[in-house]
Amino acid sequence: MLAEERLKQLQELINTSTKDELIWINGYLSGLVKDGYANGNGHAVASTNGNGHAVTTAVKKITLAFGTETGNAKKLATHLAAVAKKKGVNAKLTDLSQYRVADLGKEDYFFVVISTQGEGEPPIPAKKFYDYIHENELVLANIKYSVLALGDTSYPMFCKTGEDVDARFEKFGAKRVIALQKCDVDYEEDALAWFEKIVASVTADAKPVAVAPPVIAHSVSKKATAKKHYNGTILTNIDLNDKGSNKQTYHIEIAADEVIEYEPGDAIGIFPKNRFDVVEKIISLTGIDANTEITTNKITASVRKLLTENLNICYLLTSAVKKYAAIIQQEIPDTRMDLADLLRIYPVKNLEQFIEVIKILSPIAPRLYSIASAPAVQENEVHIIVARNRFLAQDEQKFGLCSDFLGDQPNGTPISFYVHKNRAFRLPAPEK
Repeated sequence: MLAEERLKQLQELINTSTKDELIWINGYLSGLVKDGYANGNGHAVASTNGNGHAVTTAVKKITLAFGTETGNAKKLATHLAAVAKKKGVNAKLTDLSQYRVADLGKEDYFFVVISTQGEGEPPIPAKKFYDYIHENELVLANIKYSVLALGDTSYPMFCKTGEDVDARFEKFGAKRVIALQKCDVDYEEDALAWFEKIVASVTADAKPVAVAPPVIAHSVSKKATAKKHYNGTILTNIDLNDKGSNKQTYHIEIAADEVIEYEPGDAIGIFPKNRFDVVEKIISLTGIDANTEITTNKITASVRKLLTENLNICYLLTSAVKKYAAIIQQEIPDTRMDLADLLRIYPVKNLEQFIEVIKILSPIAPRLYSIASAPAVQENEVHIIVARNRFLAQDEQKFGLCSDFLGDQPNGTPISFYVHKNRAFRLPAPEK
């Protein structure tokens, strides 16, 4: 017998159902009584067969592992685990910083959500896991896996960590059930679509065991993922430090001809230009005609334009230095160095070699600056505070590329930027 409260709920359901719905409910309950809701070997997942009848499938537990530094991957993985639960899939959520790597070979389904930091490096908390799969030879033939990589297309090493993890699992013989999914900063729609495929793949592998309600599809609204770039003008560039100070801190106001969509906590991304004197030094060292047009994998432009506006020539990655060494066929120690210094110490032999060098250079990465203005007050402006970064490199005074670039820009200078959303740095709701 049902308790009075449950009987009341059942009666309300019956009274508000159509004849067709009552027939379906009757068949559904009959199936539960006849076959049992689950077979004890797993969890029941609802789906429908080709005739529209509901069936359930027994699914083994899946592992949903995340590697994060800012918290985005954790937040996303937690949401996906909740989606899995609603669909009847038992997802074990785990932080890669705490994951026991010895358990990897015991997994059946292993799905990774991981971000990329800095120059293509893994999040610090996930580095132990990342190093383990790169420093060991594993046998993972029993694992079915997929990787969701979070990144930012503004940076040259977009989703590099996710690519690396995906490649290592493939090398170890794991079966990729869904192709690597790369996501930009607006990742929600792509991530959910990826996970819908995961759930479909997992449930397709499972064994039908009973009658159950059909899955209700999770709908998502279409949302553009491309970053909006604004064309602005520097209205004000004031050095806040007094004369004689050994610091230079600039208050910079940038205006656009349209409303700039940002919230407190967001930043703006600015692509700096390389210093004119450094570019001229590189051209002088190589003897190349500055107007020579070269085609890289992203753009065709003159040497001067590429070196000034498009390519990173400062503090090259060790991977770029290794490629440089291969081009000039000379041993160079593992190091990071400016292109001008490389050309001076290890010169190219001819112009053909230098053109090859240009093609291996990565694009200039944007620099992010927290917005120091309020959208309710200046909706067509963003204000930033920039300290000119000074440091010594091999006993030589150097400056940060973007802070040096911005500090030198006079009022009226046109400048392009985009808004970098920072969902992890938001004020709480007003009622909290």
